[in-house]
Amino acid sequence: MIREAKSSVYPSSLSAHNRYDGPDVVEQLFTDHHGKCYLCELKAKQHFEVEHFKSKENFPELKYEWTNLLLSDGYCNGKKSKSFDNILNPNIHNIEDIIEQRIDSINRKALFKTSNTSIEAQKTVELLNRLYNGTHAPKLRTKREDKFYKEVERVINAFNIILFNYRFNINPQTEKAVRDELAIDKELLGFKYWIIKDNPDLYAVFADDIIWNKAV
Repeated sequence: MIREAKSSVYPSSLSAHNRYDGPDVVEQLFTDHHGKCYLCELKAKQHFEVEHFKSKENFPELKYEWTNLLLSDGYCNGKKSKSFDNILNPNIHNIEDIIEQRIDSINRKALFKTSNTSIEAQKTVELLNRLYNGTHAPKLRTKREDKFYKEVERVINAFNIILFNYRFNINPQTEKAVRDELAIDKELLGFKYWIIKDNPDLYAVFADDIIWNKAV
């Protein structure tokens, strides 16, 4: 989970207050989020939903508010539901700096850590654990939760192979391959950021490639 850059132009369909997921809303969200779910950072693809950052159940007055609408997938939206209205706002906070995001490949578990003691930061960590590690311990993931995690593993393993090739043979081509995987439209940038940050040699080369939307 990282900071997002949201367009300041309100989709015109929202002014009618008839629906919050009109074609212009969906199109703009896909552009703003580069086709990724803002929570898990995987491509939303077919199972996307227009998600209310502050749930419409608890905040009906924000149902058609553009700044409250984000792109999510069905899996993450279902996990978040109306129980996590007080998480860090990706339109405001540099979440990739506030929360350390790592993958423990041996134990098949995502690790989230923060020194921020605010309710928002703590609830965000709780939600991310629920998304990536399942309702129960990792070995007791449901089939859907395990399918989701296998996709996370696939993306991270592919990135680690690219890093291995770069370390084994540093040249303009292998360096470009790493930079390409750190582009804003790529998946799981929060985890990739911490892979780079945890390795001083990699950070020295790619520090300028992991600022994403902060400069927008």
